[in-house]
Amino acid sequence: MREPVIGIDRGASFTDFAVVRDRALVDQLSIETRNWIKIGKALDQIRTQNPTGHLAFSGASSGMPPHIKAQVVVVPEIESIGLGGAIMAGCRTCLVVSMGTGSAMVHVDHQTITHVGGTGVGGGTIKGLAKLLCGVDHAAALEELALEGRATQINLTIGDLGLDDLSFLPADATVSNFASIKSESKEDKAAGILSLVAETIGIVASLCALHACCGDSIVAVGKVSTNKHVRETLKRVGALYQTRFLHPEHPGCATAYGAAIKYLNLKGENQ
Repeated sequence: MREPVIGIDRGASFTDFAVVRDRALVDQLSIETRNWIKIGKALDQIRTQNPTGHLAFSGASSGMPPHIKAQVVVVPEIESIGLGGAIMAGCRTCLVVSMGTGSAMVHVDHQTITHVGGTGVGGGTIKGLAKLLCGVDHAAALEELALEGRATQINLTIGDLGLDDLSFLPADATVSNFASIKSESKEDKAAGILSLVAETIGIVASLCALHACCGDSIVAVGKVSTNKHVRETLKRVGALYQTRFLHPEHPGCATAYGAAIKYLNLKGENQ
């Protein structure tokens, strides 16, 4: 049996590992660190379970130790994001939105992969605002709070202006985030935070996708995309902009998976 390929993605907050055999994801690991010593230990751990000499690296390579640099093939992050998202979603043409610490928009058109935009709003925004406003440090805890809250208690909406609707916008559509504080509850503030982030990402992604003529195929990847409240907000944004968000399995390791696929493409898949 051919050896697998391990894709590694070192992001701004997490480092992800994806083990790929015959183009299929067979194992994965994620650690919340950028520390090279911890990354090396995690790599040793996953290689013990999946022995291989084929390593593909994507993301921030600054300060990479020589012993790791000698083993990896560095592949472009944008191509890793595009390939990973598109293949996971089964799309040949799509917009992949990578929802990490910040958010990147990557257009995939068959073999052409292009970075078309992004925003600094993402998981880092969620983490910072959650600590400031809710005293919460973990994404799962904020998600649990948000699912019990209402963003309309935090945001100024069309309904707040005395309108049942405006053009194609429903009464609960956001006019301004955090502009009409009707509640001090942690649940409502959590919902407001996730609404702010998801609406911003969703609108930017929708506009990029519509410009690229692939509004029906926006592939959401990255750890933020697994959040239930975020997914529901993206669905509402899609309804407003007539776009569609797709959620493949294992979105948190999509870039690491894409790095492994790019490696296979470079090597002709004969590993």
